[in-house]
Amino acid sequence: MVDVIIDGQYLSVEEETTILRAAEVAGIKIPTLCYHKALSWYGACRICLVEISMNGRSQIQASCQYQVKPGMVVRTNSERVVRTRKIMVELLLARCPNSKKIRELADELGIKETRFPKRDENCLLCGLCVRMCEERMGRSTIGFAKRGIAREVVPPFEERSEICLGCGSCEFVCPTEGIKPEEICKKEIRPITSEFDEHLGQRSAIHIPFPQAIPNKAVIDRENCIHFLNEECGVCREFCEADAIDFSQKEESLNLDVGAVILAPGFEEFDATLKGEFGYGVYRNVVTSIEFERLLSASGPSKGKVLRPSDQKHPRKIAFIQCVGSRDSSCNKGYCSSVCCMYATKEAVIAKEHEKKIEPTIFFMDLRAFGKDFDKYYERAQKEYGIRYIRSMVSRVKEMQQTKNLKIKYANDQREIVEEEFDLVVLSVGLRPSEKIQQLGRRLGLELNEYGFCETQDLSPVKTSRAGIYVCGAFQEPKDIPETVIQASGAASFVQGDLASARGKLVTKKEYPPEMDVRGQPPRIGAFICHCGINIGGVVDVPSVVRYAKTLPNVVYATDNLYTCSQDTQEVIKEKIKEHNLNRVLVASCSPRTHEPLFQETIREAGL
Repeated sequence: MVDVIIDGQYLSVEEETTILRAAEVAGIKIPTLCYHKALSWYGACRICLVEISMNGRSQIQASCQYQVKPGMVVRTNSERVVRTRKIMVELLLARCPNSKKIRELADELGIKETRFPKRDENCLLCGLCVRMCEERMGRSTIGFAKRGIAREVVPPFEERSEICLGCGSCEFVCPTEGIKPEEICKKEIRPITSEFDEHLGQRSAIHIPFPQAIPNKAVIDRENCIHFLNEECGVCREFCEADAIDFSQKEESLNLDVGAVILAPGFEEFDATLKGEFGYGVYRNVVTSIEFERLLSASGPSKGKVLRPSDQKHPRKIAFIQCVGSRDSSCNKGYCSSVCCMYATKEAVIAKEHEKKIEPTIFFMDLRAFGKDFDKYYERAQKEYGIRYIRSMVSRVKEMQQTKNLKIKYANDQREIVEEEFDLVVLSVGLRPSEKIQQLGRRLGLELNEYGFCETQDLSPVKTSRAGIYVCGAFQEPKDIPETVIQASGAASFVQGDLASARGKLVTKKEYPPEMDVRGQPPRIGAFICHCGINIGGVVDVPSVVRYAKTLPNVVYATDNLYTCSQDTQEVIKEKIKEHNLNRVLVASCSPRTHEPLFQETIREAGL
């Protein structure tokens, strides 16, 4: 180990550690544009300069290259360093005046304008992209060419490359956003889109499948991970502090002995491209109700902002078209999907809550609001939110070429043909059993109805045609969440009856840690304040609540969470109980009736 002093902090770091890395470990920020922990040192941008004092002498060095030495004293923001750093940033600003990253650095240093002639380049020749491609991808698809002021980063012979993987790692590390994989690679560049966000947003090759996933752990997409494509890279394994990356893991098939089966495979939404008159898949501002649901979500691709896909602008007039893939014999969907009227109403209400200027219109044939108080919700949507309902089936949707707005043609109450322009169209798609679900039913020898749903008895809607196999949810027929939960309870009750003689024989008792004795201790309170998207965050300034909570007596820890009821937050709560020796936990969230047992279980697992 080597003892050094950086900005007055005494540090002990491993030999051969660079000053930049040592400062980073100590929480001292040194600006740089050409450094990446996964790559060899280079020192091209010269912004990470520091002043080093040793043996009575001082010198300026690039901290990303210079290694620590015993007795070294480092100053990262001395007058000499700041002056030199400003000159380097001015030179880079002259080369790449449109770079957001360099502009931000200039603002931090108080540089309003460069004194040098501007060249309007988009590359500062830091070499990050070249080294990433060579050192980590093993490809050498790009490299430096020419010399002096003509130097540039290009593929060999300045032609798009056959060997490029199109992985985008060069673009990922480029500080100026100047390099574009599509200008290098002959292959079509296709970003990895998020399945959970209905392909409206992007995800990485290593990702958590969806918020609140159980278990809340990341998975590796083998089809897109560079390590599995060329056995190179492996950067994630080096950066994972938990040492959780294991490329040798493979899928396993498990054989289980069970006494009964409950089928709850869900459904898939109707493919809206089959209704070509609405323009889905052709017009970007025509989306399905599931896609719009993700746009409204705080964890969605736009973080809850209502933005239309074509230009990311806020739409004002939004049209909902009902019964797309429901009550339509032309596509063999002659049944009502049950939920569409109410989820369209809900989405219209939430959209209006997000932005008051939005004007939702719902085009419907018959409104089916048959659940408990659903009719009241429909009436409230009209009276309190001003949502317009028009009883008419839309015949077609046409895009306006210049504005990308959408013109809808329909017949009004007076039987007149009307055309109206909207900024966004939402197709309320119906529910259907997927082909895989139907194949599962056939393999199990179950009777299916003409639409592919599981056939059940009229007075026993959870019993299938085979003893010991039960069904619940949308595989039996389209239904909403409350009805699905009720039906799931019914299926579980039948199974309990079938397995009554074997009840309890395979149960293992959960082991809890010993309870901590907190008697006589002063309260040490941890406050966990929930954001919950617009539900709470839309009306409460959550960060201010956290700051206020920290000032209250006996509060030793306070934080906010997007979803406090999520599985990953339960782990955070348990960690913070141990880290801060908490003996009281306060959760500021929504309904105690549904969530109180969850939080009680969490703190019991932590020993409280």
